[in-house]
Amino acid sequence: MAAGLNLQPQTVNGWLTLKLSNQGLTSIPEEVFDITDLEYLDVSNNKLSSIPEAIGRLQKLSRLAVSGNMLTSLPQAICSFPNLEVLSAHKNKLSAFPPGVEKLQELRGLFIHDNQLTDLPSGLCSLPNLDWLSVSGNKLSNLPPGVEKLQKLRRLHIADNQLTEFTPGLCLLHNLELLGASNNKLSTFPPGVERLQKLRKLDIADNQLTEFPSGICSLLNLELLSVGNNPIRQIPDDVTRLTRLKSLSVPGCPFDEFPRQVLQLKTLEVLCAGGCGFDIVPDEMRNLQYLQILVLEYNLLKTLPSTLSHLHNLREVNLRSNEFDTFPELLCELPAMEKLEIWNNNITRLPTALHRADKLKDLDVSGNPLTYPPQDVCKQGTGAIMAFLKQEAEKDERILRAFNRLSVRMSQTQWKPLARSLGLSNRAVDAIKASAPDDVPDQVYQTLVQWREKEGEAATLSALEQHLRDLDFQQLADQLSLTHRTPDRRGYETGAVGAVGGQEADGLQNSLSKYPSVTVDQKFPIIHFDQLEVGQQSILGRGGFAYVKKARHLDWKQDVAVKCLFTRQIEGSEQELLYSEARKLKLASNSAHVISLLGVCLDPNFAIVMPYMENGSLAGLLRDVDVPWALRWRMAHEISLGMTFLHCQNPQILHCDLKAENVLLDGDFHVKISDFGLSKWKMKSRVVTQTSPEGSTITHAPPEFFLDINLVPTPMFDVYSFGVLLWEIITRAEPYGSEFRICHFV
Repeated sequence: MAAGLNLQPQTVNGWLTLKLSNQGLTSIPEEVFDITDLEYLDVSNNKLSSIPEAIGRLQKLSRLAVSGNMLTSLPQAICSFPNLEVLSAHKNKLSAFPPGVEKLQELRGLFIHDNQLTDLPSGLCSLPNLDWLSVSGNKLSNLPPGVEKLQKLRRLHIADNQLTEFTPGLCLLHNLELLGASNNKLSTFPPGVERLQKLRKLDIADNQLTEFPSGICSLLNLELLSVGNNPIRQIPDDVTRLTRLKSLSVPGCPFDEFPRQVLQLKTLEVLCAGGCGFDIVPDEMRNLQYLQILVLEYNLLKTLPSTLSHLHNLREVNLRSNEFDTFPELLCELPAMEKLEIWNNNITRLPTALHRADKLKDLDVSGNPLTYPPQDVCKQGTGAIMAFLKQEAEKDERILRAFNRLSVRMSQTQWKPLARSLGLSNRAVDAIKASAPDDVPDQVYQTLVQWREKEGEAATLSALEQHLRDLDFQQLADQLSLTHRTPDRRGYETGAVGAVGGQEADGLQNSLSKYPSVTVDQKFPIIHFDQLEVGQQSILGRGGFAYVKKARHLDWKQDVAVKCLFTRQIEGSEQELLYSEARKLKLASNSAHVISLLGVCLDPNFAIVMPYMENGSLAGLLRDVDVPWALRWRMAHEISLGMTFLHCQNPQILHCDLKAENVLLDGDFHVKISDFGLSKWKMKSRVVTQTSPEGSTITHAPPEFFLDINLVPTPMFDVYSFGVLLWEIITRAEPYGSEFRICHFV
């Protein structure tokens, strides 16, 4: 027995097995050939230069692994094993295969990739049970004739060879599921590829194809398609037929523009489109709701579409070697992002908002002329960068709260000179601008931004206090000193009016005076914003004029949803629209199937506070889950009850945008009709009014409103929408399929 070796076979998974891999063997011990009952022999990853013919004594061998050695040939005896099912001989120096391979009638898997083969034996095509053939990484210029006989073949790897064409017989392998043929010299594809209906993965990257092979778009079970690094300039429109495609790789293809038809492949999880010369990514990127990996490296991109922020499943983003001058802040809103490569661009600053991407563990910003964060921080890696940005964001928040408290205590004539001499981050400045007592020119705010960037680390609360004293605002400086040195139980400063409603009666009255429409009806319950703890990944949805975010009410110990106006788009009509929605919600709170109103925030901007719905929208549920029929019928019944309740009010409330996206589900999947932004009191009102930034969803609107959008809505408007919604619930499909993009009356 060879010294130091355990030559005692073991039964593993039902096979009498002897494993001698990674032992540094230069030869196989003679004793091995006496174990005549051996079924699995593994001598891979050694230093074998030959295998003796004595191996022929192991007539019961079913599996033989000799890969990762220095073999230049295989013994003739291998072809005499009547029960051999798997032969792994890859990563050697084989230049030929022994004759008689056709005798291996039980062979199911043959792995001879990464050798020096120039031809394959013709007998290979006589193996009726061959299921997996891997011959990549050789010097093959063609496949043997008769390959169509391998009718059980499911996986064929022929990449990294010198093939100039495929034999037509390839398209007769009806059970083929995987074809890897990248890095060859293919300029054409054989006709009849559409016959390979079981094909799930096709890799023909790095060849010389000038056109997208015809027939590929008929492979309806295709899940992975790689055609990158071919001189293909266009993707055919019928690529949209590939409704099961999960991964598409087209890097290095010289497209004239981004192939928009790709963005209709709503099942995509991976999209690789680097090195294509793109300078624009279309807005339709929002269609790829299941996308997890996006690679757009080595392009000419300077911006990204805002719709990219809707891709809540995106885990990896690669934007390296583009032309970004500023960091795309929408990336901060991707809740699932774990890896971001944006190196070799022209970015000088990272936004503090990036710290909210709490799942980001791998950030590469090297090769950018960054001045913020400082280079010494960036060299420490992702953790240090994220910690720095979080600290900076918290500093901005403290300054913002202090500034807001000061601004409500001073007159307009005091506020203006103070605003001109103080500075904050872009986000903080926007918030102040939105709640300013009167309009202040954008130029002033740009000055504030420049001042904040110039001061950098010096823009602390203490510096703010001293700056106030230098301006002879002694009373305000004293107030600031009090506020930032006396935190209350929630960690916010006390002694001044709160930023969102405040603690003092005069502050609340000041806020109410900004919103006269709020007092038209009975007063709403007031919720102070400092009672709400907003998470880092809080955005739940966005609309035409408002967004909804998740928050935690610190006193109630429950999650809530807060609907706020966009701070950059506040107009009187939009405020009135949100007030109107709040009044309807207050009335509709009496129904178990309509979202209720918990209260409103008044400062810095008007916002509606509603219960948080744990199970999201009905649209999301139908998209992701085959909902049991009993639950579908219960939800349909509850929607009808909620709609009936609204129609029974005096005056009636017409929803005018009833659809699956606007039906929310609580923890027990009970229905709550939501989003009354377009709803109407039943009076003389068009479907689209001057106070409505957007109109009803076109797929759910009655056909008569296509002829006359000035038509006054009636309860039948919601009844028609309810009918379309029932169709959604039954079919779990999008109304009208691809005939309509989701759009609105305008």
